[in-house]
Amino acid sequence: MGKKEDNWWSMAGVVALALVLPVLLRGVNYLQRWMAGAEGRLAAINVDVERPIGPLPQPWRALAQGGENLKTFMDGNSEKIRELGPQYIRIDHIYDGFNVVAAENNNLKFNWTELDALVDKITAAGATPFFSLSYMPSAIASGDEVSEPKDWNLWADVVQKTIEHYSGERGLTGVYYEVWNEPDLFGKWTMGGRKDYKKLYSYAAAGARDAQNTQPFKLGGPATTGLYRNWLDKFFPFILDNNLRLDFFSWHRYDPDTNKYAQDVTNVDRWLDSHPYFANVEKIVSEMGPQSQAGGINDTSQGAVYVIAGQRELMYKAKLGFNFAVNGSWGILGKPRGEALKMLGTLGAQRLSVSGEGTWVRAIGAMKDGTYQILVANYDPKGAHSEVVPVSFMNLKNNNFILKQTFLAGTSRQEEVATTAAIWQKQVAMTPNSAVLLELTPVTKPQTTSLNSQ
Repeated sequence: MGKKEDNWWSMAGVVALALVLPVLLRGVNYLQRWMAGAEGRLAAINVDVERPIGPLPQPWRALAQGGENLKTFMDGNSEKIRELGPQYIRIDHIYDGFNVVAAENNNLKFNWTELDALVDKITAAGATPFFSLSYMPSAIASGDEVSEPKDWNLWADVVQKTIEHYSGERGLTGVYYEVWNEPDLFGKWTMGGRKDYKKLYSYAAAGARDAQNTQPFKLGGPATTGLYRNWLDKFFPFILDNNLRLDFFSWHRYDPDTNKYAQDVTNVDRWLDSHPYFANVEKIVSEMGPQSQAGGINDTSQGAVYVIAGQRELMYKAKLGFNFAVNGSWGILGKPRGEALKMLGTLGAQRLSVSGEGTWVRAIGAMKDGTYQILVANYDPKGAHSEVVPVSFMNLKNNNFILKQTFLAGTSRQEEVATTAAIWQKQVAMTPNSAVLLELTPVTKPQTTSLNSQ
């Protein structure tokens, strides 16, 4: 008798918990929303599985490597890098780091051997090189590697030969050529004055114009350390007045506030939308991260969720956002930011309509091989905000599903779920700076044959 009573009370407890838990969760959300107040809004994510809204933008498919380990950062890492799915890998120091240009009998001699070796590794990993045309080759420099050339026509010739080699002789299509790297820092170039970036760019554009027998390529810049009003207000009119080629406009952003990306794009669009000449100019953040110093939050879960939140901010706003760096002190391989890129890389090619994002919680919806996906990230630079997020899959045609949840640490769990309606909801508890990928896959249950039908 005692055992039966114990079992009864256990069953009653389970039933009571099942009835009370949704109420508790709603109460928690109500309390959270009350406490959030004017500070921000909480999320209630809705994914419309019947409304694919076109190809999923993938600005995160871009990695950048600086001068550290530049010749060797791919060595032994090709498969790890391939797992991250980069479409482009950006490298700088291509002239001062690879012995490309030498002077011989008053002529320039080009040796691509060392740089070709790295480019071969990049293409073997499934990516296309994105060259930062830096820094000044010693053979033509008037001083150190960030000085002006002693003859501007030689600089144009170097750019021309670089494009003709990689987009011509090597037959690579879609290569990007970015004029310099952080000119406001490396070389103290300015917009106007004695050391004028406009002159550096115009001669590079002349070299690109004269390049012969090439595959399609892109030319742009200026890749400044941030987005600066005086550079915008002087660079775009100069391009327009001189009818110069500008395929993309680039800048860097190191800041824990992901809202800065939208602000940057708004400021750039003010110029791009002002004249038809700029209609096809792409916007590219050619280096990005939560901080410019190595280590610190770069190597934490906050840095990882920053990647997801930052890239979500760039979708439909910028073509590419390059995560810095691949390897070394700033590297992402084997660190949380690398895991975040893997989660983004899991998303399918079709974007699903998502509504109900909040101040801290952002989401990306996608469809992959019939599976509905939603990547949810709770990003808070203060590391304080938690939230229980209702995630609803809307307009479902099936009743039975497999739900897979994958977390930032790489762990996952799977379960069968069912609904009798066209909606299925999951309450997701989000701790500060956390992310989870929900994947809902329809399954067809075999029909049970009744005795009467036999």
